[in-house]
Amino acid sequence: MIALFVICAFMGIGTAWMTLRGTFTIPSSSWLTVSLVAFGIYCGVVVPGRLFRIAIVVFAVGPVFRIVLWLAHASVETLLINEIFVRWIHSGLYLAGCVYAVSWLRRKLTHV
Repeated sequence: MIALFVICAFMGIGTAWMTLRGTFTIPSSSWLTVSLVAFGIYCGVVVPGRLFRIAIVVFAVGPVFRIVLWLAHASVETLLINEIFVRWIHSGLYLAGCVYAVSWLRRKLTHV
C-alpha cells in the first residue's frame, strides 16, 4: 500500500504539473483506444470491488470522449479542452488512490 501511495502521489502530482505547465498534444484515436475502452468496460463489469470498478470506468472516460469527438469531427480547440479535462480527471483519480491507500493503512494499523 505504501508503494501504491507513492506511485499514485507521483502520478497525480506529475499529471497536475503537466496540465498546468506542460504542452498539450492531441493523441490520435486508433485501434488501441478502442481496445482500451473495451477493456475498461469489461473490467468495470467483471472486477469485484465497487470502488475499483468505479475508478476503472471513470479512467475509461477519456478514451470514450476521444472516440466520440473523433467521430463527430471536432475542432482542434475542442480536442485540446477535452485533453485538459481528461488530465484533471486522471490526476483526481491518482490522488483518490492516495487517499484510499492512507485510509486502508489507517484501518489495518489500528488492528495490529
